[in-house]
Amino acid sequence: MKKLIILSFISVLFLVSCAESKAVVDAGKNVRGDWTITNVTVDGINPDHVNVMAFHQADYKCFIGSTWRLIQNNSSGNYTLNGGPSCPSETTQIKWFLTEENGAMMFKFKKIYEGEKPKNVVDGYNLRVVNNDGNHLVLRQDMMFEGKAIGINYSFSRN
Repeated sequence: MKKLIILSFISVLFLVSCAESKAVVDAGKNVRGDWTITNVTVDGINPDHVNVMAFHQADYKCFIGSTWRLIQNNSSGNYTLNGGPSCPSETTQIKWFLTEENGAMMFKFKKIYEGEKPKNVVDGYNLRVVNNDGNHLVLRQDMMFEGKAIGINYSFSRN
């Protein structure tokens, strides 16, 4: 009887975890593909008076027009910054995935540099999925700046 109860409990846990996985898989289908960032906005601070760096790489404005390729079957991808007067022109390889945390869908990625194995990279970025209808995607990166909560909103359009 004790084994039956334990087995039943494990089965319920398994079913609950599968339900969450299905939601993540379905959201991933809407996220995979080729995207372009059409707009980036900053909430909680006046960005004209500070240098807001996105992903420890470049000014947030440099990401407008960047293209993102997200491949779902192996969770790899890249994004390309187009360059400009004060913006780099470069392609960054990434590993990405979606998770569900406290009822919110999260898009997470980490940069993968030449010669690195993704499993050895521990630092990454967490963005909340604000909108995901398959053609438009809005990701929000919440962070602290000088002790104040701010958010960077990235608006994507499918290519």
